Amino acid sequence: MDIYEKLKNKFTSREQINCTVTVLFNEPPLVEQMKSENLDFIVFDMEHGRYDTQNLIPCLHMCRTAGIPSVVRVQDTAYHLIAKTIDMGADGIMLPRTETLEQLGTAIDAMRFFPVGKKGWGGLGQFRKGESMDEFQKGRYLIPQIESPKGIENLPKMLDDYADEISAIIVGPYDMSVMLGTPQDLCSEPMKAAINKVASICAEYKKSFGVYCNNLDEARMYHKVGANVAWIGTDLGFFMDGYNNVFGSALDFE
Repeated sequence: MDIYEKLKNKFTSREQINCTVTVLFNEPPLVEQMKSENLDFIVFDMEHGRYDTQNLIPCLHMCRTAGIPSVVRVQDTAYHLIAKTIDMGADGIMLPRTETLEQLGTAIDAMRFFPVGKKGWGGLGQFRKGESMDEFQKGRYLIPQIESPKGIENLPKMLDDYADEISAIIVGPYDMSVMLGTPQDLCSEPMKAAINKVASICAEYKKSFGVYCNNLDEARMYHKVGANVAWIGTDLGFFMDGYNNVFGSALDFE
């Protein structure tokens, strides 16, 4: 069983899955150094990060070479943004601000070939070495982000229609907090209720579920309400932790 099939099975069986996100660093050697038996995949953030179709390709190719599954958070639900990312070699798509069945339909059309979707053939980097068409169709991860009350309301319908195409559901807590009227307060009562509701729906449909976490303490907190996908930290956050560990206080060499 290769790393991609292993991750797919972990999504299906709702096992513990660990990932992180890169927003600023686009150096393939740094990506290679991130390989760890404790890391299941890397998210490359094209929604808020500095990535474009030029500087992302080397990072995706390094992931393929190093054996690290890659997921790209695209800017929006649009065929050309999603299909292009798959063409470049991404192993999966994270779909921000997912609220409707139409958004999921667009994503599936862009990720899968006919008869499942409508993806164009292009992109020499999209197939893994020796990968068959059937393996491709079943081997790309779709991870919608639920970030609003409307997304929560429509989540059961999304899972009724597209559960087999969805690998996991992720809550974007900061956008959700804004939409609930409690900006950046991730522990407000409306936020707790929203996350518990998503967790409950995912448990009912036996679907993997996670929440972005700033640190391990938050990951442990969300794990208690049913999150099996631990999306922890950012490249910038890890850099600042290391920097502050040395320069965050006066240096004493005595």
